[in-house]
Amino acid sequence: LTIRILFAVIAIPVTFLLLWLNDVSRLALMCFLSGAGAWEWARMASKMYKGPSMQAVAPIAAVVLTLAWIFQSGHFFGLPALPHLVGIVFVCVFALYIVIAFSKVSIDHLFPWLSMQLGAPLYLGLWGGLDVYLLGSGNGSLEHSYKFILVMTAMWVCDTMAYFGGRLLGKHHIAPEISPKKTWEGAVSGTLFAVGWVMFFAPSVFGLNYAMSAVLGIVLAIAGQVGDLLESTLKRWSGTKDASQIFPGHGGVLDRADSFFLSAPAVVLVMTFINGSV
Repeated sequence: LTIRILFAVIAIPVTFLLLWLNDVSRLALMCFLSGAGAWEWARMASKMYKGPSMQAVAPIAAVVLTLAWIFQSGHFFGLPALPHLVGIVFVCVFALYIVIAFSKVSIDHLFPWLSMQLGAPLYLGLWGGLDVYLLGSGNGSLEHSYKFILVMTAMWVCDTMAYFGGRLLGKHHIAPEISPKKTWEGAVSGTLFAVGWVMFFAPSVFGLNYAMSAVLGIVLAIAGQVGDLLESTLKRWSGTKDASQIFPGHGGVLDRADSFFLSAPAVVLVMTFINGSV
């Protein structure tokens, strides 16, 4: 507990500093999250199917896909948007994995190995890279990161209140084989508080009315809790307690950001559907 608290005391201010500082620091944080998460994913997937280690390839592929979103967006460094860049990079990553699979993996493990290993760059780079659309461009202000911070803090609220709601009221388990402590009562508690949090801040941050803010909050809460279950499933499947020990006392990037990896891109898609852009 002491280690967890000490690390949190250091990590939270560092995260906000990086979000405040400039474009490079914000985007470096995004690349670190996608790359480290992909490394953890590849590490767990390697436990189940025989094949070459992808612990070097997976983070590089995830970071390259994240960078592709950055440069395709045209939102940073004053550079023009580069259309179709993400599609081109995706095809290259997919082709690389296909070549490695067919040349290095036995037929008995080929398809499950390919599916699980390819999941790392696709989930954390292709899907997770959409997170960059929650960030703006500029120096020395958290204003450029308000959307990102709202999603991040909403996940904290949801996770925290789901924990306490489950402890106090929980009787009906959601998925006992995957996460024995998660209950429907906890999930409802987390969702209600997350919706309230988003409804309070989203009108000023995203420019939404209260009704649409509530919809956004529901999407965030559901996607976040599903993301948590997905990561728990991956750990259970691979027999892993913590994704890694990157964060002392807290586990790995996937342990801390599992809710965010699914919910943040979902917010980008919802806002694009509502307004045409984030």
